[in-house]
Amino acid sequence: MLVSYNYEKKIGSVGMVVEIDESKFGKRKYDRGKRVEDKWVFGGIERGSSNCFFKVVEDQTAETLIEITKKYVELGSIVLSYCWQSYTSLKDEGYTHYRVNHSKNFKDPVTGVHTNSTEGTWSAIKSQFRKQGTNKCKDQFDSYLGEYMFRRKFGSFAKALFTTFMHGIVDLYLPRTQDSKDDPKE
Repeated sequence: MLVSYNYEKKIGSVGMVVEIDESKFGKRKYDRGKRVEDKWVFGGIERGSSNCFFKVVEDQTAETLIEITKKYVELGSIVLSYCWQSYTSLKDEGYTHYRVNHSKNFKDPVTGVHTNSTEGTWSAIKSQFRKQGTNKCKDQFDSYLGEYMFRRKFGSFAKALFTTFMHGIVDLYLPRTQDSKDDPKE
C-alpha cells in the first residue's frame, strides 16, 4: 500500500532533488524469542519541502524500486541514493542520478552528495513508532505511516489540526455533486 498525502501528485521536478532509500522495520527483542515480521519500506523525500512518499515493498529488486520511483518521482528530478545495485539504471529512466557510497563515507567528498534527509526520516519514523507501540498493532502499520506523513506535511501541533485533516479528506475524496440524470432541469 502506498502512503502518500497527495497520491496523484509526483514529488520532485526538473532540477529538484529527491532522496530515495529503503528501510527495514521489525526486530527480535534482544535477538531472542519470536521474531517480529519484518517490513521493508521504500520512500522518497523531496528536499526543501514536506513532500514525500512511502511504500511497503515485498522485495528490493531493481524492477520493483525503479517502477515505484517512476510512478512517484517526476522525470528530470535529481535523484540521490546510496550505492545499491537496484538503483544503477535510474539514469536510463530519465533521472539525473548521484550516489554516495556509505561504506566509505556518508557524504561524498567530491560531489557533496548525501542522503541525510532519508536517514533522519527513517530514524524519526522508527522513534515515533516505538513511542506508539506499533509492534502490538502490526495490522495498522500503513496507518502509522500515514499519520507520520500527515504530521510531517501539516505539523504535529497545528492549531486547526482537525480542520486540516477534514480538508485532506475532501481533497482525497471529492464530494459528489448531483448526477446529471437526477438533475430536475433535464
